Amino acid sequence: MKRFIGIAVVLLGTFLSATAISEPVARSAPVGAQCVSCHEAETKAHSFHGDCAGCHTSAVDHAKVEEARENATAKSTKPKSVLAGLPESKQCLTCHETDKRRTHFAFAEHNKAGVQCSDCHGNHTDKVKTLNASLLKGGKTTALCATCHQDVLAKFNMPSHHPVKEGGATCTGCHDPHASKQASLGAVTEQCTSCHQAVRGPHVFEHAPVVEGCTTCHDPHGAPNRKLQTIAQPMQCLQCHSIAGNRHGQSGTSSNVTPISGSVLRDCVSCHSAIHGSSTDQHLRF
Repeated sequence: MKRFIGIAVVLLGTFLSATAISEPVARSAPVGAQCVSCHEAETKAHSFHGDCAGCHTSAVDHAKVEEARENATAKSTKPKSVLAGLPESKQCLTCHETDKRRTHFAFAEHNKAGVQCSDCHGNHTDKVKTLNASLLKGGKTTALCATCHQDVLAKFNMPSHHPVKEGGATCTGCHDPHASKQASLGAVTEQCTSCHQAVRGPHVFEHAPVVEGCTTCHDPHGAPNRKLQTIAQPMQCLQCHSIAGNRHGQSGTSSNVTPISGSVLRDCVSCHSAIHGSSTDQHLRF
């Protein structure tokens, strides 16, 4: 009996081995491997993204392409970038939603203006030459922003400007392109004082324009006047301090101020230099 069982086991093993040899084992191909047969160029591009079907629709769309090929009814037999049933930016956000800033994109000015993710970020269809984490087209933030914001780019050529073109600052250092209008620059004064800490305070006497926001007096991108002032001195101060009796004479000094060494003080800040905040209510420099 034992001998019979042993022979049966041997025969069964031989049969299974023969079957395994005659029928090749099916191996699971990498996801998207079938797409490569037509979309070879896309697979050679730099991309951090996952499988094709994660963003693109299924073979149902390709049926129309095959029909067009057979009937020669299409100018191009290559399908357009068909996403999986969602508008482009929403498709991207199905994965890129972990960053809390991106959750505001639906309310952002960029989104309202019709800007899509691929307008700024490259994918496998773009010639992204550098492997940067954000896949920005061209790899440089300022140059990319300037393709639309030409008016802002021009301000960086003004006599007084933030060193953006020199490489000392970037647009995203202050602006969040994914956030809403309210969050894109945040509280302006708080944003500015993250670098300009000397004017942060707190001060015993606060200057009202500073509390309202730095852009009351300054243009952060560039201005023809020194220190990014939107209007030259003393007219900048006189926009608010124009009450009769508060102005000095034409020489720039009041009747009880004696010019030092024959020099004439013509700017308000020559004396009122602590304009961002001071321990005196006149914001004097001493």
